[in-house]
Amino acid sequence: MAKREDEKWDYWWGPWKDHIRCRCGALANLNFACPVCHKDFSIRHVEIDGEKVETPAVFPGALTWSHYAMLKMIYGDWARRSLGSHDIEALPLHGESPRALVVLVFWTFFESLMDWFYETSMRQLPPPVREDLLTRYNSIGARMDRLHRVLFCCKYSADLESVGGGAIRFHLEHLQKSRNQFVHGNPEAISDDLVHETVRLFPEFCAVWIRSFNLRCAERQS
Repeated sequence: MAKREDEKWDYWWGPWKDHIRCRCGALANLNFACPVCHKDFSIRHVEIDGEKVETPAVFPGALTWSHYAMLKMIYGDWARRSLGSHDIEALPLHGESPRALVVLVFWTFFESLMDWFYETSMRQLPPPVREDLLTRYNSIGARMDRLHRVLFCCKYSADLESVGGGAIRFHLEHLQKSRNQFVHGNPEAISDDLVHETVRLFPEFCAVWIRSFNLRCAERQS
């Protein structure tokens, strides 16, 4: 039973668990060379009592504890709803999904990732300039549209397309619209179909987001 639970959790944590923040700024998988600077993190040699010893590399993970906590919330809610618990069946639903929390927490997770994305991509700017831009474009929509064009001459959606994330771009646009409708009085906007699609696409979303992060946030050798 414990193994089955680990496998279910691995669906959510698996895309991140082997990733670290490389010194070049990229997100790299420890099992492979960094996709940007090509540094190999898999093996380290340390000297102990004059003898070289081969040890596995140990680094902090890519995500923060807040990110981890949000993934745990999504996983827990999805697993609980999958059991058809009585408290959910008793809710007075009017067309909205009883699993809407999965989408709402996922969107918060995505917004947090994008905060990190823009803070990292502007780290070379003077702090007053960076703070002014983040304040001026303080919503997720403004940042993925206008701020992204200021920084990179295209929208974030174009970056998603360029790293093979066309399906993810479409899903995020649909998700953003549905989430906004939900919080402004239309709970039916988050349907079971949207929840299932968000869960189905989660591993692909993670891979695409990491590629978009490395495209814009890593330092490349000239």
